[in-house]
Amino acid sequence: MNTHSQQDISRRQFVQAGLAASALGRMNAAAPRRPNVLYVFSDQQRASSIGVYGDPNVRTPALDAFSGQGARFDAAMSNTPVCCPHRACLQTGLYSHHHGVVSNGVQFTRKARGLAEQFRDAGYVTGYTGKWHIPRGYGSEGSHPLGFPSDTLNDLRKGDGGVRAHCTRIDGKEVYIPTVLADRAVRFIEETSRGNAPWVFFLSWLPPHSPYVAPPEFRRHYGGRLQLAPNVPKGMPEDFVRKVLPDYYGMVESLDFEFKRILDALDRSGAASDTIVCYSSDHGDMLGSQGYTAKRWPYEESVRVPFLIRYPRAIRPGQIIGGPFSTVDVYPTLAGLAGLTPPPAIDGLDYSPLLTGKSARPPRDYAFLQMMYAYVPWPGWRAIRTQEHTFARTVKGPWLAFHIAKDPFQTKNLVDDPSSRSLVADMDKRLANLMKETGDSWEYKATTGDYELFLSGGRKQQDGQYLGVPYPGREAPEQKSRRVRKKKGVE
Repeated sequence: MNTHSQQDISRRQFVQAGLAASALGRMNAAAPRRPNVLYVFSDQQRASSIGVYGDPNVRTPALDAFSGQGARFDAAMSNTPVCCPHRACLQTGLYSHHHGVVSNGVQFTRKARGLAEQFRDAGYVTGYTGKWHIPRGYGSEGSHPLGFPSDTLNDLRKGDGGVRAHCTRIDGKEVYIPTVLADRAVRFIEETSRGNAPWVFFLSWLPPHSPYVAPPEFRRHYGGRLQLAPNVPKGMPEDFVRKVLPDYYGMVESLDFEFKRILDALDRSGAASDTIVCYSSDHGDMLGSQGYTAKRWPYEESVRVPFLIRYPRAIRPGQIIGGPFSTVDVYPTLAGLAGLTPPPAIDGLDYSPLLTGKSARPPRDYAFLQMMYAYVPWPGWRAIRTQEHTFARTVKGPWLAFHIAKDPFQTKNLVDDPSSRSLVADMDKRLANLMKETGDSWEYKATTGDYELFLSGGRKQQDGQYLGVPYPGREAPEQKSRRVRKKKGVE
């Protein structure tokens, strides 16, 4: 695997950052220095694919060690588990129906003040590398999307034609894109930490998102018999997951390797004790669980993500937080740890008092989850996740209910259990109240993006990642044939 520590970040950017840092340092020499923020996240990495979260197969020594150096959230949830919505929620602290990015490619409907804008206005140098995947030109500044310099958003995420997945060519050599992005992060840390200004830097990796192709040196670690989750059905789902897991785990381990390189650079810079470091993902991956693949589902494998955070000056190491925490809470929590006040009109809440020991209780005991456009027919599903339960419904009524502590692999749907009627009714009422309180509606509709693919008869809703297990909204062959004939005017 090649490393290229001097690639792809312009010297001009760092000269500008250094000048800004020096000027700020002269102006605020007497003021206490705010912490840096390093936010590293992958794409489609479910929480359970890290050793400390219980996976018996994967090798993640750096992440396992890192988790003990700060706090681990055991119920971190992606509010809308798909790429664009998650990223918009992350940067704005808003639920997807409030910022408008409810599916991939859907545009913002509300001007939002981004996380990086607030930090930049407080004197931070901002930077970003990797997958962006948020509609450009929306938010409060088109030239600096949500507070990040636009010339840092060249993500390299898809690679070049003719080169194996997750790789690109630089100076005629094939290189692994996560390595290039880690090099960018290392260089940003080395250069920017020389100044007096604090900084905030986001790194977004595409793996372990499909295509499932890992560097051979990592994939070979998973050539033996892998232990599958008990909620993977026999047949097509099991065949699928045994085929892709070695590459999925190999990609996860490769990111663990790159993450360690970044942490080492932070140590060398002398900034580790002054830096808030987070590791997370935008959403999970079903990987055959329940007979499904990909994301957009309310099951744990899709909606639950890793969230590890370290800040030596304020967060006691070794904490394990069992209560729910979600995407919209990241912005206000980072702001709180940095001594900033996030905008008052966002949906997220500040968990920094819990992390720093100033409060013994989280600011809320649930995560509100929503997916307007999914394999489930429009208007999709809404869900609530508490520490003990997951409850999801469609517009037609209750759909899924699970006791997480007793049934972590969600094999017993309590909606079908007569003895759980009271629980289901209570959760249904609570979810309805949440929708009302947040202004969400079953009538919400997108007008841009890929939403049409998930409407009735849409290609993704009908075919999607089908592994032979029926799901709500998937037509039986005779239904599909009848619909096609009717569309052609045969009926």
